[in-house]
Parts: sequence; structure tokens; C-alpha cells
Amino acid sequence: MKVKCIDNNLCSTLILNKEYVVIEEAPEYYVVLDDLNNETTCRKTRFVVIEDGGITKKAKATITELNYQLENEFKDIKQFAIRKNSKGEMKEISIKFKYNI
Repeated sequence: MKVKCIDNNLCSTLILNKEYVVIEEAPEYYVVLDDLNNETTCRKTRFVVIEDGGITKKAKATITELNYQLENEFKDIKQFAIRKNSKGEMKEISIKFKYNI
């Protein structure tokens, strides 16, 4: 996802009207790569979304596939792993399918 900075007050590593790549999104903040190439956590109100990268479409396709797997006893899933952060919140789910190409 790409966002544009609209408020850099008290944030010396962001430039007003510049676009940044979002690394992580939470309900009230983004983690972006700043001008020093560091991960910076900022309120969402500091940005406007420029490009969502089709994340909604990808999420719907993933949910549809996972629903199919649930209904069919996970017949196409070879392995899955869940990675959590230090607070115990899910950070990433990795799924390997048995599909032959």
C-alpha cells in the first residue's frame, strides 16, 4: 500500500506530500519506511491512501479459497504455520498447497 504524508508535524523523518510504502497496518496507525529507510509508526490521520495494491481483491480471493478448503476437509493444504508478534497477536499465516503445476 502507498500513502501520502499530509501532516509531518513533530515528525522529522517524513516529508509533507511525499509518498511512503506501508509495511504494516493497524486500526489506528501505519508502519511506513521513512526517508532514513527506518520503520516508523505514525497515526493514519497523517496520511491519505494513494494506492491500496488490490489488497481487498486479494483478501476476498484468499477467503474464498480458505472457505473451500474448510468445506472440503483441507484436502489441498500440505502445511500451514502461524507467526505471532511479541504480544501474541497473529502477524502472518503461511499456507502451502499440494497443487501440481
